[in-house]
Amino acid sequence: MKSKKRNKPFIGIRRQLVIRIVALVVFILLMFWILNTLLMAYIYRKEKVDSMEKVYAQLNEASETGALYDNAYDAKFEQISYSNNLDIVISTYDGSILLSSAKEKHNTIKRLQNAILSNKDGAKSIVHTDVYDIILDEDEYVNDSFLILTGTLSDGNLIMIRYAVENMKVALGVVDRTLIILGLLSLVLAFALTELIARRITQPIVELTDISKKMSELDFDAKYRTRESRSEIDILGEHMNTMSTSLENALDELQEANKELKKDIEIKEKNEEMRKEFLSNVSHELKTPIALIQGYAEGLSEGMADDPDSRAYYCEVIVDESQKMNKMVQQLLSLNELEYGVTSVDKTTFNITELVRSLVNASKILMEQADISVTYEIGDDIIVESDEYLVEVIFSNFLSNAIHYCKNENVIKISQVDRGDTVKLSVFNSGDTIPEADLERLWDKFYKIDKARTREYGGSGVGLSIVKAAVESLNGKYGVYNLDNGVTFWFEIYK
Repeated sequence: MKSKKRNKPFIGIRRQLVIRIVALVVFILLMFWILNTLLMAYIYRKEKVDSMEKVYAQLNEASETGALYDNAYDAKFEQISYSNNLDIVISTYDGSILLSSAKEKHNTIKRLQNAILSNKDGAKSIVHTDVYDIILDEDEYVNDSFLILTGTLSDGNLIMIRYAVENMKVALGVVDRTLIILGLLSLVLAFALTELIARRITQPIVELTDISKKMSELDFDAKYRTRESRSEIDILGEHMNTMSTSLENALDELQEANKELKKDIEIKEKNEEMRKEFLSNVSHELKTPIALIQGYAEGLSEGMADDPDSRAYYCEVIVDESQKMNKMVQQLLSLNELEYGVTSVDKTTFNITELVRSLVNASKILMEQADISVTYEIGDDIIVESDEYLVEVIFSNFLSNAIHYCKNENVIKISQVDRGDTVKLSVFNSGDTIPEADLERLWDKFYKIDKARTREYGGSGVGLSIVKAAVESLNGKYGVYNLDNGVTFWFEIYK
């Protein structure tokens, strides 16, 4: 089994930046504190030892010139002791005090003399020279450690300099507390400044993240706004804008291509269905006349029609069915030529009103036989520039349908309307209305509402399909609608 991937927790870049910078500040402060703890005492003590050595050198120089014991030097002596925070005692070998800066002179001087004259095993030697030594020693009277310089001046007198280590500890404690306070303040300041800086730095990145998310959802409206001070992030944003535009254009082209592909597939499927339907309809339409021709021909060959009248009837049926087959084939060829643009539109100037009257007159015998009356709503003659043959095909089909389906009042009404750039012709016949569901399908090949009656007058169901193809080739319009007492077919073409 495949192990499921665990989503890692999301941590924003701003938070990461703040955490890392604050962590760095904490680390630096911690290092300072460690270094202060480990090194500051050593450095402080070394500086104090250096200070004691400088004081010794200064007082030794004054002893060489004799200025050390002059009353005028007392103020200088006090100033050296105070500024360096040292207890200084100068005495002879017999213990007589010549100079002293100690406040508690008796006890201090006594302890200093003891430190000079006694050799303590527990004392730690810090500096050893021919003229002085510096040691670190414990004073059991005050329970404190001291740095003590003991030595001999150039004039042979003894010098004792002492510094209390407790003073150093106090100073280091102050430094530690100061560092802690400054560290906490620095930490707060670092957090605030880091948050502010991180916000300014990461805001463009957050914007780019939002834009990239929208792009992943195919939303290309969001665009990155370049700042006044252009940086690498702004250049990245400009590139993302360019990429967003390119992706949007590519997606539009892909969608358009997809629509075209779907349309082509639909057309192909429709054509395939039409081809199958066409073959089925042609087979069905040809099956009946072929069967009749075959049956009557076999009857003739087998001598079933003995008398002349029977033979004449058989032959008449064969000829009639052959003519129907020929008519249907001719109509199919004409329809195919119109639909596939094989027949070119041959425009000529002619009188369409006169053409309509002549076609109606040509069918006058059929209308008289069916006791059909014709009325006109034509008006003045109209001259058009169009294909006269196609117009004749369109009107003839409408008129033929009107004659075959006319009933009740037995009226056919021919209308002509001049609309300026176009002319509209309508053919009304009184009779049964067409079901609304069948109105649109009338123009489909081989579609018949009343198949028995269509067969009766020799219709193949192709006539209105030819009308549709012919009108479309003339860039015109066509249609059909019901009235209370009949049906009207109409077409409109440019003049």
